[in-house]
Formats: sequence, structure tokens, C-alpha cells
Amino acid sequence: MTASESSTRQAELAGFDRLLPALKEAYRRQRGKAWTSEELGAFAGLPAAEVARTLERFAAELGLAELLFGDDEGLVGAIQLSAAVEDTASFEAVHAGLAAQAPLRGPSHITELEVDGHRMLQRLVLRPGALTVLTGAPGSGKSSILDCLERLSLAMAGPVPSQGDSQVPERLHLSLRLESGAGQRVLYTVSLGGTRAVPRVTSERLEAGEGFAVLDFQNGQGVVRTATAEPPRPRVLATPRTVLAGELALRGALEAPVPGVVTSVRSLLEGWRFHRGFDVSAGAASRRPALSEPEPVLAADGANLSAVLFELWAAHPERWRELESHLRAALPSFEGLSVRPQGGLGTVMGVWREAGVREPLTLGELSDGTLLLLCLAVVCLSPRPAPLLVLDGLEVGLHPQVLPTLGALLQRAAMETQVLVATASSELIACLPTDARVLLTKASGRAVASRG
Repeated sequence: MTASESSTRQAELAGFDRLLPALKEAYRRQRGKAWTSEELGAFAGLPAAEVARTLERFAAELGLAELLFGDDEGLVGAIQLSAAVEDTASFEAVHAGLAAQAPLRGPSHITELEVDGHRMLQRLVLRPGALTVLTGAPGSGKSSILDCLERLSLAMAGPVPSQGDSQVPERLHLSLRLESGAGQRVLYTVSLGGTRAVPRVTSERLEAGEGFAVLDFQNGQGVVRTATAEPPRPRVLATPRTVLAGELALRGALEAPVPGVVTSVRSLLEGWRFHRGFDVSAGAASRRPALSEPEPVLAADGANLSAVLFELWAAHPERWRELESHLRAALPSFEGLSVRPQGGLGTVMGVWREAGVREPLTLGELSDGTLLLLCLAVVCLSPRPAPLLVLDGLEVGLHPQVLPTLGALLQRAAMETQVLVATASSELIACLPTDARVLLTKASGRAVASRG
């Protein structure tokens, strides 16, 4: 199509969009009537000649006419509208919908989070960056924010998690603004009712682009909207769906074909990774040999640490060297890491070499603090970073001398993914950029967030 033809086509589409509201109004006023171009022009505020040309171009193509009547110039003089006009959308709306419903492209991140109704979190708004460090006194709301995010992520794989046996009413509202690497914007909102023991989803909405509501649900009943420019006419289809009371439509509606953006957002939220305390106690799985596996991700408690170390060593030598470099910066006595077979077929064990110690140490022989630092380093250097990495209380059990290294690791992770950290350690906070810090305080029983 030449530039001139493209310009003509755009002008024709714009002309149809101007006329469409008048066609809908005419059909609703009097079905079966033959409306003249002059009458439709009066509704639309358009010249009759423009109406006639537009009807000539689109009425038959889009199936909008039961009957067409010609005028003296061979154009459409009058039209008896068909019911198809009711579900015909403007070309502008369809094109916007087509763009909005496309899968998210590139890494996506949270640009704004609002939480209302969870403990001290009342209309709390955060705008996370690549690295966000939540600080504040105990009870200021740091962990509560992470609880809400983790609960949402878990609801991508099953029912909305309960909050215990309490019969206290549930009144939680979450709002997430997301942006993809390609600049696509999404707004996802969820409200919960029922009780904390048996929560139910009272409302849920996913908007993409400029307010195109792809999902719109109330109390388990709603629609999935899709835009289509396929024949016979441009339409925005609203397909009714029903989901269980305690289940999110973002998950439940995927049983049938849905727009790509729905699948993208679900995968994004489901892929968030939470580490809220590695188990480094005596006899913990993190200290034992692990079965090697393809492309492992460190478990929330660190149980498969040796398997992750083996994959780093075997498949990502540059990350392995980076890991050793960070450990050497934190612990001057550290000499190197390796992984060796131990136990049954395919089972491996991480091995630590330290100056002044004749024999290599297995992970089972490391101090709690050293093993914890190793877990954190592996998470931050993952070759498959999560869309969001959440770390809570990570400094507990670490010697202050290793916190600068941990700070460097967190900033390294934030180069590849969005990182959200909750900490009360002033030593760790001092190792992180000022503009990454969000201080939470309480005022009149509510959490208040301030930058820096």
C-alpha cells in the first residue's frame, strides 16, 4: 500500500468512526426504519454527502444493512440497519484493543503498588524502582507488604491463600501498575471479601493499554474482552466467564483461549520469587547433597543449593567466577568453590576451600553465616532471574563485615530484575543507594512511606 493509499484508508476509517455512534442511536430509536443520509448526518453532525460516501464504503462490507437504497448520484441514499450495528466497534477502539491485548514484550516490572485493608496498610502507595529497600522499625509494615505480594503470587497457582482460622472479615484491596520492557502498561486490581479464613474475590479487573478492560469480574461473574478486526466486522467481544469464589479470574479464566496479555500477567506474577529465610540449621537440606537437575532455581529454603551450584559451575562459568569474586571480597580466607559427586547417581555436593584448612569443607561443615551468604549470593547471581526478587530479613545471621558484599550483590541483581528487600539493618541500609530506600513509619495506626 502506497503512502497515498494508506492516508486515504485512514481517512475512511476515521469517517466511519465518526458516523458509527449515529448508526447505533438510529437503530435503537427505530428498528426497521430506512434512515436517509440526511437524517443520519443530522444525528452525527456530518454532511449528508460524507454519510453517503461512508455508507457506500462500509455498510455492505461490514454487514450493517438489511436494505440499501441508492440516490441519484449512485451513492447510498438511505439504509435499513441490521442488528449487526450493535456489536460493531469503532476501528479506533479495535486497533487500541488489538494493541492492548497483545502479550507483554520484554522484562516487566511494577511501577506502582497500592495496598488497602491489610493490617496497618491503609491506602499505602509505593512506586518501586529496580531496587527498593523497605526500612523501618518492627511492626511498621515491611513484612506486611511482602505478605500481600506473596499471597497474590500464590493465588496464580491455586485458591487465594487464607490468613488463618480467624473469622475476622477480609477487606483487602490490591492495585498493581505494571510496565513491560516494550513500554506496554497494565493495571491489575483485586479486592477480597469474605473472612480471613475463607476469602473470596469480590472484584477483579485487568486493564491494558489506555483503559481496555481485558478482564472484568464481580463476585465470580464477569467477562473476558477481546478485540478482533476479522470479518465480518470490527468488534470487541465480551465472553462471559464464571470462576470459583475463592479463585482469581486471572488464573481461572485461562481454561479457555484468552488474550496474550492475560497469560503474560499471570506468568509474571506466578514467577515472582520470595526468599524469607533460608534454612541453614544443622541437618538442613541446604547442607546435604542434592540431585542435579536441568536449569534449577534455588528453592525458597535453599534445599537444592548444591544442585544450583553445580549448574552454575557447569553451564555458567562467568557467573561462577563472579560468585567466587564476591565471596572472596566478603571473606578473605575464602580460596574457592567446587562441586563433586557425592552419594547416588547424579547427586552432587558443594565444596568450600579455605585458607589454613587442609581438607576442603562440604556445605554441611560451613558456619550458618557463611552458608547463608552463599545462598544469598547464588540468588542474586541467578542466570534466570525472576520478574521480581523479594528478600525479607536477609541480614539475620550475617556478620556485619559481609554486608557491603551483600549490598553489592543486591545492586548486581537489580541490573537484571526488580528487587524488593525488607530489612531493619542500619549496616546493610548504609551499603545501598539512598534513592532505593523507602522508610516506613506508623502514624495513627497506619503505615506511611517516605523516600530516602
